This record gives sequence, structure tokens and C-alpha cells, in this order.
Amino acid sequence: MQQSKCSPHSHSLKGLKGSPSEWMKRFARLFPENAKVLDLACGCGRNDKWLAKQGFDVTCVDWDDRCAQYISAIEGAKFLQMDIENGPWLLKPQTFDVVLVNFYLFRPVLSKLPELLVPGGYLIYETFMMPYAGFDGNRAKNEDFILKPLELVDVYRDSMEILAYEETLGEKGDCFQKILCRKPLDGKNLPVSLYNYETQPKI
Repeated sequence: MQQSKCSPHSHSLKGLKGSPSEWMKRFARLFPENAKVLDLACGCGRNDKWLAKQGFDVTCVDWDDRCAQYISAIEGAKFLQMDIENGPWLLKPQTFDVVLVNFYLFRPVLSKLPELLVPGGYLIYETFMMPYAGFDGNRAKNEDFILKPLELVDVYRDSMEILAYEETLGEKGDCFQKILCRKPLDGKNLPVSLYNYETQPKI
């Protein structure tokens, strides 16, 4: 396999045996049957193994081509090597039912994500955020890769329907920001909606 010209992220192969995101699993029952899912900065596919088992069609994107061998071993998933930050943008607009981003942040990409969703499609995003005052346990220290409080809400409040949002503190002192958004069906933003996802029927 030809090696990528770009330097791979140091975290690309970490989490090889990691568990799938509980935030993703919590809302996956909202996805359409046989949904087309994009996992951006997929790493070794800890989320994609679970998604493929649910019958979803998963496209896994990373700029570290060492990840390809792990994705190719997942039935129902395919790998696309792409330099997300510096290379050509190889993803077509309005292609996916779901876009998933876990523990990756490149701010210029944030505004492109709604374009990748079909109307009614879901964006699930989860990564580190700046610690609250008095906490400094984040493994992520570079502010270029750490969200500010409410940053994802500020980015998507005018273009997406925000269905769920959390800022949480992990056991090791890590702070996380998590959001679930839906692209409006009519192209217009809708008011923020609050749902009890334990009792709402699948839509």
C-alpha cells in the first residue's frame, strides 16, 4: 500500500480495541434503516464495527492509510483515505444520512458537515472541550483541538435543529462536548427541541 504523503495523526491507531461511543449508540435508533453513515477521522473503526453490525452502510474516512486494513476487515464498511485538512475534499454534498465525528477537531471543516447530509440527516459530534475552572485533567492540551463551551451549539444553531447537547466531566478529569443535530427537511432552521429519547418512538 502506498504511504500517505501527510504525517499520520499520532492517535489514529489508538483505541484499536476501544468500545463504541455511548453517545452514538444512544441515538442510533433514530437512523433510517440501511442508513448511509460517514465516520470522519475514523481511526481503526471502533464505532464502525458496531454500526456495520446494525446494518448501516458505513464510509470511513481518515488520512492515515494504516487504518485501511482494520476497516477492510469490517463487513459493511469501506475506507476512503483523504487528507481532511490539506488535501482535496473528496466528499460530495448531501450524500449521507448520518455524519459522525468522534475525538477530532479541525474548525474549518465544521461548516462543511451539514452540506454532507441529506435533508433530515443527523450529525453526531463528540470531542474534548476546554476544562471548567478548577479542572485541568484533559489529555488534550492544545486549544486548536479542544472545543470552547457551547462552541458546537454556536456553530450549528442557525443551520441545524439541535436535538441533544451535553457537556460532561469524565472520571479522569477530561471534559467532553457532545451534540446531536438534524438537518431541517425544508432548509429552514427549526427551534431547539427537547426529546426524551428513552420513550420517543423511532423516527
